[in-house]
Amino acid sequence: MYINQPNPYYFFVPYYIPYQLNSSVLQEIPKTELHSESEKEQTKPLKDEYHTNASGIVRGKGQLWTQKEINNLVSYYKKYKGNWKQIIKHLKGRNISQCSQKYRKLQDQEKRTKKKWSLAEDQILIEAYKEFGRQWIKISERLPGRTSKQVRDRYVNQIDPSITHEEWSKEEDRIILEEYNKGGARWAVIAKMLKNRSENQVKNRFYYTILKKYQGEQHPYLKVQE
Repeated sequence: MYINQPNPYYFFVPYYIPYQLNSSVLQEIPKTELHSESEKEQTKPLKDEYHTNASGIVRGKGQLWTQKEINNLVSYYKKYKGNWKQIIKHLKGRNISQCSQKYRKLQDQEKRTKKKWSLAEDQILIEAYKEFGRQWIKISERLPGRTSKQVRDRYVNQIDPSITHEEWSKEEDRIILEEYNKGGARWAVIAKMLKNRSENQVKNRFYYTILKKYQGEQHPYLKVQE
């Protein structure tokens, strides 16, 4: 007679064997490459940009102009009558943009003058303002030797008919000092609180009179450094 044996049960007991990796082994494990070679090429920092002229001469950005270059620029501009393609052939390391900007700055410097304004200039300025309004560039074309900034400053701060040049009152000084202590050097805002005073008048009044008179201080630009 055959008797079936019951199915046996097997029990597996895990046995943990601690194992510590050697630090030298860890260091030898290669790092996973996250980027492809093409991606590496794309993420490489760009080299410094350079300017080149028509002759292919390379010059770094921000190179200062020498007096010799400036003289050549003016000379060749007159010779070629503003033809930049011809001009830069004689200015190694410079491109058209650099040359044109530098020449324009030189022209502005020639126009600028620090001579006192004449009565005739003031009259022209007043008449031109009536015609063009606040178009200072157009007005400056009527006044050779004056820039648009000079024209604007002269009109707004000096000869505007709405501006008063009467003596300053104690009340005006009080308002200027009080508002300065509240919000600082907001001359345009303070000027609106006064009657017919420009912001430049207010600023000058504060630094050259009020500080000295009421606070015994001096304009910081006039102080002698010890």
